[in-house]
Amino acid sequence: MSIENENDNDKNLNNMKKHFLYSSPGLMMVLASTVVLLTFCKSEQTLDEVNMMMTLVSNKDAPLTKATVDNVWSGGEQPWVSIDNGAAVIFTALQSGTLVPLIPLYWQDESQNITARAWHPDSWTFPIDQSAGLQPADFIFASTVTGITASNYSEKPLVFQHRTAKITVNLTAGTDINHLSNAAVTFYGYATGTPNTNDTGNGVIAGSGNGWIIPQNTSSNTYAALLIPRDMTGIPFIKITIGGNDFFYTPAAGQATLQQGMSYIYNITVYMTRIEVEVANGIVWTDGNEYNITPSA
Repeated sequence: MSIENENDNDKNLNNMKKHFLYSSPGLMMVLASTVVLLTFCKSEQTLDEVNMMMTLVSNKDAPLTKATVDNVWSGGEQPWVSIDNGAAVIFTALQSGTLVPLIPLYWQDESQNITARAWHPDSWTFPIDQSAGLQPADFIFASTVTGITASNYSEKPLVFQHRTAKITVNLTAGTDINHLSNAAVTFYGYATGTPNTNDTGNGVIAGSGNGWIIPQNTSSNTYAALLIPRDMTGIPFIKITIGGNDFFYTPAAGQATLQQGMSYIYNITVYMTRIEVEVANGIVWTDGNEYNITPSA
């Protein structure tokens, strides 16, 4: 940015400082998010003479991955960021992963340091019917990072993590069943939940109520849903309805202790009079490895 003279420079700088950090407008990861503070408007040598606008560049769990249910930004999502435990500020996500504040935020000076945490979406309501897609059920939160400055931001990542658990069921027809085209699958769990986005809340979702969650049929015999974390030991958890009959899977200890940010897979063979269940070990819910595990009894 060119500056015509010293008076114009002082005037522009004063105007921009009015929006320093706490400019308040009324955002997913990961899934990780690295805080990157970019210079958008620069005059000469020191921060006393320039405007430093803050933006965020998001990653999920590893560089170059993103922060929604499939760990990618579609572009246009709006994560919320709380700076110094203040009122949340809206950012807009670009497909590249860059998060741009709706109202510009600026560093005050070179020595300033901040804390930040973030989450997406702001207003989250757990959907019982996820047949149309999992994204509305996803809630991601980046816990507080302290001591962020204009010079150390790359060493102070904000890590977005999923606060729901991902459940996948793969159905196989038993020897006495020809096909599973008429099968219906549902999951039992909390019907509602509220994330704690306070500084010490870490985005943990407190669940309540009970209900049957309708998953998305992601392929011919595969069903997936996001659930609020809960230990389902001893509780009828998965229901498969076929031919007018209901079959229930009730987990034993350690088979369905659903934790946030984890993916669980159940391989179920359906027979005329029973089901057989193979339980895959729970794994961290990240890119590319949700299904690359060996089922165990």
